[in-house]
Amino acid sequence: MPVFLNRAVVLAALALLVGCAGPMPEVDVLRAPDGASIPQVVIDDAGTLHLVYYTGSMTSGDLWHVTRAADATDWSPPQRVNSDPHSVSGLGPIDGGQLAIGPDGLLHVTWFHKDPTRFHYARSDHTGAFGPQHTLSMKDEGGVETAPTVTVDGDGNVYVFWHADPVEDAQRRVYMAVSRENGALFDLPRAVSPAAEGACGCCGLRTVTDDAGVLYVSYRGAGENIHRGMRLLTSTDQGRTFTDYLVQPWELNACPIATTTLSAGPDGTLVAWETDGQVYFADVDRLDDPVSPPGEAEFRRKNATVASNERGDILLAWGDGPGWQSGGTLHWQVFDRAGRSRGEEGLGSSPIPARSVPTIAVRPAGSFVVVF
Repeated sequence: MPVFLNRAVVLAALALLVGCAGPMPEVDVLRAPDGASIPQVVIDDAGTLHLVYYTGSMTSGDLWHVTRAADATDWSPPQRVNSDPHSVSGLGPIDGGQLAIGPDGLLHVTWFHKDPTRFHYARSDHTGAFGPQHTLSMKDEGGVETAPTVTVDGDGNVYVFWHADPVEDAQRRVYMAVSRENGALFDLPRAVSPAAEGACGCCGLRTVTDDAGVLYVSYRGAGENIHRGMRLLTSTDQGRTFTDYLVQPWELNACPIATTTLSAGPDGTLVAWETDGQVYFADVDRLDDPVSPPGEAEFRRKNATVASNERGDILLAWGDGPGWQSGGTLHWQVFDRAGRSRGEEGLGSSPIPARSVPTIAVRPAGSFVVVF
């Protein structure tokens, strides 16, 4: 009997390992429409991709929305998101637009524009058209260099975050404006990050809500103008209170122009970021166990984006290139749910456009789509 039990345990463990590994997920790489930069993608329940991207000069341009059904071979004709022409800033990877899809299928998009600096929001209707843009900030947010971020929870609450104030980074805060009416009307913005932690003025921030309604915001701090570590705000009461965590320190007396992403998946929520030329991801419940791609980078690894599928596969994509204006070369790596790399590192056949980023969606069947 002991021999039989031991053999059964071994066989069960082997079966578990095989089941965990499974087949390698497909990774499809798509280009955004010609002239596009700073794309952001989401996917709806029907498997249709929704992409928002920027066109225009470095300081003044437009956001466009296109779709791509699961069986389509190209993007749909673009429609402009911003109702006021040329009212979007797209200087670099931290700019452009960000979007979220609500439980009713409506799209929510945020962006900013300088001179004067304002944060803006627009929502689609059930025909796919976008209504008039709304200004969420109450004053000229001078000193802002970063687009706001948006998420929608299962109750239709819309949360928009940005960091602001015309002061040095050590005194900046992360602000939130929330709509309890599915984007029809927003409360006045209020600060939600600790005053002592600051906020890196030219670094991106990102938000997401998970299936349990927990709200997350990743941002880069700037305490004393040198503590520029990655930080995570968490709220379990629909944005009424927040807890702030240090994800990873980075001591730097300068702005690194770094981005971050968040992705809520079936196994939990993942956050991705850069520290000192290396990209990382971690589960928000295991922030002390970050994962980075194997091997050495020829240039700076930056603009990390991450997502996971139902089988626990995790895809991390990033740009590898010198300087903030270089989009770099597209790279990606598949990991298992334990953070172990699977297969060879992927490499794009053409460079990411200057000042742009990759973005990821997960199809219902578990394959990944990288758009750049």
